[in-house]
Amino acid sequence: MIFPVKVPYTISADITKYTGEVFNSKPSEEYISQKAKEISLYRDKLLHTQQDAYDHVRKLSIYCGFNETDKIEEVAFQLEEDIAILHKGVLKSICFCFPSGFVPASKIGMNFFDMHLPIADGDRLRAASNKVTELISKEGASFRRYVWTVSSLASLSQLPSYTRPEALELSDLYFRTETQTTIGHTNDICFFFVKVNMTPLKTIWDDAEKRKMITDSINSMSDDVLTYKNLHQIKSILNQYL
Repeated sequence: MIFPVKVPYTISADITKYTGEVFNSKPSEEYISQKAKEISLYRDKLLHTQQDAYDHVRKLSIYCGFNETDKIEEVAFQLEEDIAILHKGVLKSICFCFPSGFVPASKIGMNFFDMHLPIADGDRLRAASNKVTELISKEGASFRRYVWTVSSLASLSQLPSYTRPEALELSDLYFRTETQTTIGHTNDICFFFVKVNMTPLKTIWDDAEKRKMITDSINSMSDDVLTYKNLHQIKSILNQYL
């Protein structure tokens, strides 16, 4: 897996062209069962499809090689990845069982710019909204982007409904990555796949180069970003372990 940490830390639409598998064709049962658990608890927060988007879901199920369905959760339950569908840059359907600190269903109907309004220091990302929308909506075009953070919450889901435990030491922390992959379909439709990985931070800490990159990157974040990502206390802990 690519190590996505950069120094200094920046928030931008750093998508790159991608030619590999868009989703894992051999999903782990662990992800599938965890998705089922999250949906049973928080269904209305995690998934929604607009009335005019059920045909988009059918196209997604066919693209994935699954039995045809217009239920986004039936597609999601066959994938490790969280999934969303955009049409002309507007979010039309989503099933994100493992969101990163937001309520997925609340984003329905928003365009790329509006979806990213809450992100601290995200001006560069928002400024690229129209260009990104154009690129990822081109039929057959595929792009990939990586997002990372450090969290005291061990679960794949970082839904706000979950309370984040107080972090006191390195063993309380987890390195979270998202691999975001898009594929453009017909008629300005874009399928969006997000694979989440959670790794105990202490398993990475023995690698001196990665340890320094994570700490230097977090140290370069503004106070607004640290607040947005819940990293003030975590920053203090990491600097104690350098």
